[in-house]
Amino acid sequence: MFKALKTWKWSNALKAKGNAQEAYAAVLELGRLGTDEAVDLLISSLSRLDGVSRSAARELGRLGHSRALKPLADLLATPEVSDSVAEALIRAGAKAVAVLIAALKSESPLARRAAARALGEIRDPRPVEPLAAVVQGDDDYGVRTAAANALGQIKDQRAIWALVNVLKLRDEPDPQLQTQLQELRSAAQRAMRRIGDPLAATKAAGSGGASSAESGDSETAELSLHPRLLGDLAALSEHDIVAVLKELIAASEEISWAQMENREPAPAPWFKTYEQRHQTAETIGRELARRGGPALLQLILERDLNNYAAIRNWWSQLELSAA
Repeated sequence: MFKALKTWKWSNALKAKGNAQEAYAAVLELGRLGTDEAVDLLISSLSRLDGVSRSAARELGRLGHSRALKPLADLLATPEVSDSVAEALIRAGAKAVAVLIAALKSESPLARRAAARALGEIRDPRPVEPLAAVVQGDDDYGVRTAAANALGQIKDQRAIWALVNVLKLRDEPDPQLQTQLQELRSAAQRAMRRIGDPLAATKAAGSGGASSAESGDSETAELSLHPRLLGDLAALSEHDIVAVLKELIAASEEISWAQMENREPAPAPWFKTYEQRHQTAETIGRELARRGGPALLQLILERDLNNYAAIRNWWSQLELSAA
């Protein structure tokens, strides 16, 4: 009876408009009580869409009551409370994974982005495939970037090829979209470094079992070749190929500057070693030679690469070996 009276009192307090202190106090008391009736009142206060709602979301997240999960997820698309309900679902943990996966299909990019971020923070492996689908197919680059970040947090190797496919995307003609695409590519690269090389176990077995010191930490595992070159090279446009060469040049220059400045360089994982850069240049050189022979190699060197010395040298060796 006493609890019922207190619940009735707090229910009335929740009806106070604006930033009424009695409404905030009622939220905290209901959170302490934690009964089904208290949870229902906290859920009902979410519709206020104000500071009291955000406070109620925090209490619901702390309680982790299953009946609150869907009402919280339904508000991910609402700017006034989206961050608060996402944090509440993160706090609820694995219990919230199902409603967050469903939110990845919301019509609202805000909801999809918040759901992806929350799934990454929870780090449950169940949403890997839905997140991989989002990172490859969502029509909003911000959502795709959030999904890529989430996959990097979960660190499941099932995601690696979806992230590789992101790096094969063609550049955007619109400068604003191109900036968003670059953010997505950067997120995918970071995620791949966190996940590590999916072939690492096979490589270790083939080498008789390398030690952990030799194989390296999965956070810094290297891919042997640029991801855009892992598929059918004939499907790449000349623009795509030149873009990879420009990335190679930028990585080489970053390494040179780092040596001059006595610091650690930070190239992409597929450009860290001389052998990787050499292999990339030779792979591209063979494909270009197949398309247009030495004349095309010379044209791209002069037109697009400012006669970059290292690539000229690598391609010169390639032509000699082919002859």
